[in-house]
Amino acid sequence: MVALPEPVMHTVLAIWQAYESKASGSGDNTGVPMSVAASDCSRSIWYALRWAAPPEVIDGQKQRRFATGHREEDRLLADLEAAGIEVIKTDPATGEQFRAALADGWLRGKLDGKVIGVPEAPKTTHVVEIKSHNDKSFKDLQKKKLKDGKPEHYVQCQLYMKALKLTRCLYLAVNKNDDSLYAERISYEPNFAAQIEEKIKKVVKANSAPPKLFNNPDDRAAFVCRWCRARPQCHDNQFARFNCRTCIEAEFMPNAEVRCALWNRILSYDDQQKGCAKHLFLPSLVPGEQIDSDEKKRTVTYELRNGQKWVDGKLAK
Repeated sequence: MVALPEPVMHTVLAIWQAYESKASGSGDNTGVPMSVAASDCSRSIWYALRWAAPPEVIDGQKQRRFATGHREEDRLLADLEAAGIEVIKTDPATGEQFRAALADGWLRGKLDGKVIGVPEAPKTTHVVEIKSHNDKSFKDLQKKKLKDGKPEHYVQCQLYMKALKLTRCLYLAVNKNDDSLYAERISYEPNFAAQIEEKIKKVVKANSAPPKLFNNPDDRAAFVCRWCRARPQCHDNQFARFNCRTCIEAEFMPNAEVRCALWNRILSYDDQQKGCAKHLFLPSLVPGEQIDSDEKKRTVTYELRNGQKWVDGKLAK
């Protein structure tokens, strides 16, 4: 008989709940975070941009882990200042955290800051990117260096430099197990950064899902599929969510705006979440094949993969 797990004490649950109650910024991303731009699966990026799958639920434990990461960022920025390096934490133009935007505003991120006076190049302004690692990840980073050890972080650094028109980034990492530090100066690679931006531009403009990275999500090599929030839509024949971004009328415009071609207006975040009675799914978000359409009734008929017929547009009046 399998032993039952020990129950979590109410005190611990109360702490997690306190973090959840204070959480902000939950819900769907309005654009593509620079932290995911390195993904080999453009399809997963497209699904996330189109709000096809439910947004990630960030529980109290994960909220606390994020808070720990933020505290470590502040601590390491203070360490840099103590070492005589000038740290610029906020954008003088806004008084807020530096923001980066590329791909017509759809590719976006927030910077930890800029630094001037790095001993290896005192006169060069650097983007600064701070990360914390567990012991295994940290040692892997030391061995392989950033580009091969943490390619997703390397891409972030490149995109930040491109957005801020800088040529160097200081990557500073801490080992959470023993407080070991790792620093690496990254040179800007304009062609590399441009390729990543172009990839995201294509994802934004696409009105159908990019090809699957793996046809069988249970293959040994397809481990990324196991954790993908869009697996139900990509592999398990589930419908995408009902919202404006899954509709054929949604147009992704410059400045990260979504326009409804049917109603000829820019949609707010709340509008996009609600959808409307004229909603028609993008065909690649329907788990089946289109077999008929009626332009006058504004309906599209599909044969689903389970053999049933389904008519999209029945909500229309």
